[in-house]
Amino acid sequence: MRVFRRLRSVLPALLLAIAVSYGSAASPLAAQNASEEAPELDIPSGYILPDQTVQDLFATDPNFATLDHISPDGDQFVVPLSTELSTLAEVGEETLRLGMLEIRARTDRPWHLDIYGLYGFRFYSLSARAFTDVQLPEGIFVSDLMWSPDGSRLAFLAHLEERTEVWIADTSDGSVTPAGDARVIATIGTSSRGQGSAPSRMLQWTPAGSILTLAAPADRGPPPPPPGLPSGPTIRHTRATATPTRTMPFLLEDAHAGDLFEYYTRSQIVELAPGRPARAIGEPGLYESLSLSPDGRHVMATRLERPFSYIASYTGFPRVTEVLEVESGEVLATLEERELREGSGGGPDNGPRDRAWRPDGSGISYLHRAEAEEGEDEETEDDRPDRIMLLRAPFGDGDAEVVAASDDRISGVTYSADGGHVFASVRRDGEAALVHYALGEGDAEGSTLVPFHDPGDAVELPGDLLTARTGNGIEYAWMSSGGESAYLRGDGLKEDFRPQPFVDRLSIADGATERLFEGSRDSFDQPLVPLDADLERMIVSREGKNTFPDSYMWTRDGGMENLTRNVDPFPQLTAARRIDFEFTRRDGLEIQGRVSLPVDYVEGTRVPAIFWTYPREYRSEDDFENATIRARNLNAYTHLTWLRWSDIWLTQGYALVYPDIPIVGENYNDYYISNMVDGMYAAIRAVDGLGVVDMDRIGHGGHSYGAFATANFLAHTPFFKAGIAGDGAYNRSLTPMGFQAEPRDIWAAPHVYMEMSPFFKADQINTPLLMYHGADDNNSGTYPIQSRRMIQALTGLGKTAALFEYPFESHTPRAIENNLDMWARWIGWFDRYVKGAGEADAHTTTEGGRSGAGE
Repeated sequence: MRVFRRLRSVLPALLLAIAVSYGSAASPLAAQNASEEAPELDIPSGYILPDQTVQDLFATDPNFATLDHISPDGDQFVVPLSTELSTLAEVGEETLRLGMLEIRARTDRPWHLDIYGLYGFRFYSLSARAFTDVQLPEGIFVSDLMWSPDGSRLAFLAHLEERTEVWIADTSDGSVTPAGDARVIATIGTSSRGQGSAPSRMLQWTPAGSILTLAAPADRGPPPPPPGLPSGPTIRHTRATATPTRTMPFLLEDAHAGDLFEYYTRSQIVELAPGRPARAIGEPGLYESLSLSPDGRHVMATRLERPFSYIASYTGFPRVTEVLEVESGEVLATLEERELREGSGGGPDNGPRDRAWRPDGSGISYLHRAEAEEGEDEETEDDRPDRIMLLRAPFGDGDAEVVAASDDRISGVTYSADGGHVFASVRRDGEAALVHYALGEGDAEGSTLVPFHDPGDAVELPGDLLTARTGNGIEYAWMSSGGESAYLRGDGLKEDFRPQPFVDRLSIADGATERLFEGSRDSFDQPLVPLDADLERMIVSREGKNTFPDSYMWTRDGGMENLTRNVDPFPQLTAARRIDFEFTRRDGLEIQGRVSLPVDYVEGTRVPAIFWTYPREYRSEDDFENATIRARNLNAYTHLTWLRWSDIWLTQGYALVYPDIPIVGENYNDYYISNMVDGMYAAIRAVDGLGVVDMDRIGHGGHSYGAFATANFLAHTPFFKAGIAGDGAYNRSLTPMGFQAEPRDIWAAPHVYMEMSPFFKADQINTPLLMYHGADDNNSGTYPIQSRRMIQALTGLGKTAALFEYPFESHTPRAIENNLDMWARWIGWFDRYVKGAGEADAHTTTEGGRSGAGE
């Protein structure tokens, strides 16, 4: 809660300082508004605040405990504490944007690890039924939480003000100790990982209790300076074959940018232990991942190499995967050398794939199609057996052996912890099955435990193999104590949108299943963590439509002990009435939606409403119906989020309507406009029939692709009084190689690109439109220029519109000052143009005391 107390305490001072620093005389955006806006809008400059109700919501800590990250000894859980918010000062620090990486040069880590994420964590002891707070400094962020082999300690990356270090927390008392004094290079090792939910790619415990990580090389020196004069032009050229690429910001611009990218991603594998100097392993490189063998003798490491690219992100740069000996640092084998990958095309990867250490320590498991026989046509690739391989030490070309083979494509393998069983997920003609091989028993053919089934049929899914992970993140199948059974965990999806997750015991001998756990019909019960081999006990979460989530101890005899006893931080919103409804589009498609009513709703009245949508594409009606079953859960609790659509609207007298807007067809975007308009018309008629919304006072909003939809709704329908559109792309000629789920380029489907672009229909937008955009938007296709050109068009056409461009923000606003200002302007815009509050707006105040809400 420290972060939220800090935000609450510093907010007035922060906003006062910003009002002085970024007032109308200093802010470029404010100056533009003052000189170019339509006079009748009278938009206040500087930062403004929403009413106290909204401010209080932003100052409330939404964290609660979920017991799903268990220690190897089965007693301790780590409970992360997170925030979505930061401050303008933190967001505004210098950031290098190189090859789609956003790097804080001062601290050698990704931009996001400086401003939001995990600000701390607690331990929960199952045996003591008690929490232990971890003692961390104020203002810290953490990531890459990794259990020690015995579960008594937790390693993590401590993102300090000037650098990142590896620290260790003790579960007994919550104390923390630095693992060493090495400066960690966290620029690519943490860039795409969950900050607490996924295994770390750059922290690994050795069996002896030391830790491997990536640190600054001893020869690092200062960053490369920019050249005094260019050595020549920056050259961009076509390729030997067609190389389509999505429209991405922040690619490398020149040779110096490439040098900076190399400098800030180059690291040294080191071994750390408290009280000892860091020990270097091997040579420095642009390392992005480490994975230690179970015996601690070898590390599999992947590093980037040159040449870099001006048209691809760093994820397409060349990569080398090697095995190093931990003791000597010697490179024992090169497993893969992947060339530069530019463009979004290309066929399947038929080389070795899915490399991972086997949990029993026997070597590296991977998948590989059988080689073609001499003279065999390469086009018969898919007809050759797929194989599960084992590469034993010392990992040379002659050290691989075939573990099992299948005539069907293998999509993934999971071993038992002792290596005696391997479970293969296989695919055939669009269907999936689970095959078991008993290793060491001559079981070359294997046995099918879960028959082939349609993975797209949501309500008939048999469940997935129940697995666990070692402290270093190696996955293994959960097996019964005698080894006769594995387990399947399923979502239990239902056509009435009340899923009942389940766990089945799966007999290895004959594939028979026995249901051990199934969730209630009246709540949403999810199995989280098994506590014993035979599933006599399990951690389960339970929540309801109006019941805040808790973690329980479930026992086979029917016991459910509440362990966490979480407190709902937003009880006023939990109590809001929610109406789930169904509507039918003109073509007969049945669609779902939800209306949430204001917290002060009076029965029998009609209130203004905001429709907030995000269209999604489906090849067929069956695909849409199955996706709806997966996405809708009438028993789930609705959490407050400050990102994108939010129940905050319910505190302002508005209903919030969230209808599905499916775009359905083989080339779905050929039907985008008609499906969108027909779907919204049907949704509006259904909502009107509920008798709770005043249909003469409705607005529409959306973020990203939802902003694109908002502008299209205003251009193609007469339904809405006003719109809000954030971080959108409005001109599809600026994303010519594809967008969202559209696979065709503009030259293959020019009519689609033009028809879908609201920019070209700006003359038809006769509804007031508020746009907002992050000035450093990092999302593919949604450059700020999209909103700038749209406001230029609307201004030139004499429309009513405003654009608020928020400094330092990417595709999602993080600074609390920007968030509060955004909400103040949203509420003011809809109060004026939807609710009809006019000049008498009491929802916002400026720091100087002037009333106004973006009017």
